[in-house]
Amino acid sequence: MANSRGQKKQRAADDKLLDDYVARLIRVGDQRPAFETALADIKTDDRLKAADIISIAQRYNGGGKKSSSKAMALAAISKRFVEIVRFHAKNKVAERVRPW
Repeated sequence: MANSRGQKKQRAADDKLLDDYVARLIRVGDQRPAFETALADIKTDDRLKAADIISIAQRYNGGGKKSSSKAMALAAISKRFVEIVRFHAKNKVAERVRPW
C-alpha cells in the first residue's frame, strides 16, 4: 500500500508538469520561435516518458485519438501548431476582404 500512495503523489506532480507544458503550448499561439523552443524543451525533458508526451499531445489537440508512440505524439503537436497558424493566417486575410 505504501507504494500505491507514493505513486499517486508522483503522478500528481507529473500532472502539474504536463499541465504546464500544455499551457505553454497554448500560450505560444502562432509564434513559431516560441513553439520551436517549447517543443525542444518537451523533447529534451528527461522527466517526460513516452506516455507523458502522448498525454500532452492529446490535451493540446483537445482530445481525440491518442497517439500510439512518442514520435507520433510529437508529430501531432507539430500538426496542431500548423493548423493554428493556418487558422490565424486565414482570419487575417478574411479581415482584409470583409466589406464592413
